[in-house]
Amino acid sequence: MIVNFYYRTGCHLCEDLYADLLPYETTHGLTIIMHNIDKEPALKEKYNQLVPVLTDAGGNEICHYFFDKAGFEKLLTDPS
Repeated sequence: MIVNFYYRTGCHLCEDLYADLLPYETTHGLTIIMHNIDKEPALKEKYNQLVPVLTDAGGNEICHYFFDKAGFEKLLTDPS
């Protein structure tokens, strides 16, 4: 599974969500594509007040601000 992680440097919520997400790389073969919103003006405009944001490969939001472990694990087992 591929997910997009939208973050900004120095954001403690971003660091926390990323730390919660990292174990899934090894346990579920997760691929995390990182996007620093401060380096891409269109992403900054879209996600400025929402970071961190986690989306699926299609751009559908999984969660923002905090990691939704139950929702994420449900998505892993039933991606439809």
